[in-house]
Amino acid sequence: MITNDSITFGSTKINYSIVYSHKRKNATLAVYPMKQVEISVPKNTEQELIQKLVKKKAKWIVKQVLWFNEISQLDSAKEQVNGETYLYGGRQYRLKIEKVDGKAYAEFTGRQLIVKLPTTITQRDIKKTIKAAIWDLYRKQSEEKVSEIVKRFSRKLGMSQPNFMIKNQFKRWGSCTSKNLLIFNFRIVMAPMSQIEYVVAHELCHIKHKDHSTKYWKQLRVILPDYEIRKENLRKDGWQYSL
Repeated sequence: MITNDSITFGSTKINYSIVYSHKRKNATLAVYPMKQVEISVPKNTEQELIQKLVKKKAKWIVKQVLWFNEISQLDSAKEQVNGETYLYGGRQYRLKIEKVDGKAYAEFTGRQLIVKLPTTITQRDIKKTIKAAIWDLYRKQSEEKVSEIVKRFSRKLGMSQPNFMIKNQFKRWGSCTSKNLLIFNFRIVMAPMSQIEYVVAHELCHIKHKDHSTKYWKQLRVILPDYEIRKENLRKDGWQYSL
């Protein structure tokens, strides 16, 4: 049985579907590429408890919806078909599409980018779902790699670890706000590690020096003595890190 309900999170109204199942023992929440929010629960779960569960995850739901909005704005030249190649970590991975019983997701296996699609998916939603699964994987990988580098370089500079976020930015690889929030383009994960490190180090140094003064470049050299080489490689190769 499926019913619909909604909650309010700040100024945002979140509409969601409730799927009841006598086979399910725990509740699971999902946000799909078409911005549909769905919570699956055991058959006799009370409405009040369902609302409580959705409210608890409201911040995450809004973040996922915003992410899918960003993805939908990408003008992809890819066809999302078997055999296409995708850059990740400076290497090419070949796309392979498979059907599974469950939710859509993507993963790197060997030199392949595997995308799993639900057997119940409609033809109309296949390409959008493949695209969303791939970019969701890239975002997660970006968060993981950037987090490790921020932590490592912050220690090297003797500063506390700053907050950062991963976004879809069309013109920048990274930026540092006036409040020292670091923002990184999720597509940087297509680059080799040396170039990702350069982007992270570049923005970290802007926490202490907001301009590109002599002091700024001196601090950057402390982290990356060869930053000029990495910077030039990113300038030459950066055009590849887009779709």
